[in-house]
Amino acid sequence: MQIEKIYELKDFLDEYFVNIPKRTINKVEPEEIDKAIEHDFIEDVTITDNETREITIRRIIRYQRIVKELKKKHEYKCQLCNDSFLMDNGNYYCEAHHIRQLSLDGSQDKTNVLILCPKHHRMFHFAKKMITITDVPIVQKRIITIGSIKYYVLMN
Repeated sequence: MQIEKIYELKDFLDEYFVNIPKRTINKVEPEEIDKAIEHDFIEDVTITDNETREITIRRIIRYQRIVKELKKKHEYKCQLCNDSFLMDNGNYYCEAHHIRQLSLDGSQDKTNVLILCPKHHRMFHFAKKMITITDVPIVQKRIITIGSIKYYVLMN
């Protein structure tokens, strides 16, 4: 035996309109009810189609010539740990990091760029508090301290 109960929409209105006093719930327009139900439904259902949006962004133009030259100069290896890996296309992988962010008026000059492995690059973005950089212009070196480890790097 299967027992079914049919509920009326008004039985659930309290759940959809928690910020509306009960005395005004019956005055809510059906369109508002439909929107609330649709919103909850969409949140609870896994949608398999990708959503697309057209957006406009402002981006700083990065001049890759300097980055390419520095990667080649450092043999596509991290200036800190000397690590790299061979990609499927036969090239070695490394990343360029701007010490002073371009978005904060950082220069695209080679003295503002480090060549790093992915691990160290992520650290420069997500563990900033544990990193200090000290330039020693007299000897053209930079001391980079990550936690308690010091790296001595030639200024590019």
